[in-house]
Amino acid sequence: MSSETYVCPECTTPVERDYRVKYLVRTCDECGTNGRFLNESLTDVVEGIPEEQRPDDWADTPLDERVRYALEEGLIDWADLDP
Repeated sequence: MSSETYVCPECTTPVERDYRVKYLVRTCDECGTNGRFLNESLTDVVEGIPEEQRPDDWADTPLDERVRYALEEGLIDWADLDP
């Protein structure tokens, strides 16, 4: 199996792992944040949300919280998040 890239929710530092899941919880080696590192394919889905549907603080919101918001608001659903 090829490796998958996961992205820190705060600083977007990537890490590689040899398994495929939607997210993994770890501490970032770069910024020290302990959080849900999203599979890189999910970041593409979330960033594909049109700007007019994003809240004003979108750019300052951690990636994992953007996913939560998008799910709660019906902008994406779990089927969109299959890594």
